[in-house]
Amino acid sequence: MNAFLGYNSWFSRSLKRFMLFFGLFFFVFAFGGCKKESVDYYAYLSELRSNILLAEEDGFSLRIYAVEKEYPYATDGIKRDTSQRAEIYLSAPSGEKTCNLSFEVDGKEYGGEMSFDNVKTEYYFSCALDLSASQEISCKITFGESEKLLLAKTVKTENTLTPKNILQTLQKKESELFASLTDEYGFAGEIYLRLIFEESPYYYVGVIDRNGKIAAFLVNAENGNILAKRQS
Repeated sequence: MNAFLGYNSWFSRSLKRFMLFFGLFFFVFAFGGCKKESVDYYAYLSELRSNILLAEEDGFSLRIYAVEKEYPYATDGIKRDTSQRAEIYLSAPSGEKTCNLSFEVDGKEYGGEMSFDNVKTEYYFSCALDLSASQEISCKITFGESEKLLLAKTVKTENTLTPKNILQTLQKKESELFASLTDEYGFAGEIYLRLIFEESPYYYVGVIDRNGKIAAFLVNAENGNILAKRQS
């Protein structure tokens, strides 16, 4: 009888230990092992160019970028707070005249005097504004004593993937890279994602670690295929 009671006590203690071990294993698997899968890499974008609108006529070439950038801007693998801006560049027949820009978005007027960059030989203007979903913008350019109307249209098409889709696709294709920078605390890096246009739209994606090392990718904007990549 005593032997049976002793065996029963041993069995009870063993069962408790097994249940405790199983519970710890389940906790680690559920809340530890899945952390990498649950990381929102899109939250680590420190620079995003989500839209480009272009216009060209009579020697004037206009580029409008919808951007979101961190401040201060630094390629150091650390994501800081970002703000949305419209960045506008204008190439004109000369840089000798005063140039003013005005346009309207959602019933509100924007614009002002454009500054001239002697190195890039183009005019520049920026303001706090979200143009990520804009399809076209009509801009009035006052160039010296003359005026010019330019209708800038987006380079995106119905087949252009969103920046979030592009990043998700790249993360799956380059899973080892992203996993190497991910731990239980999140993603140890920052990401640049820029829409670019050379006859057709593409995306540039830069993945930067805490040492400033960059893994750069040129990605097809319609299917997410990697066209080129390099390390620097």
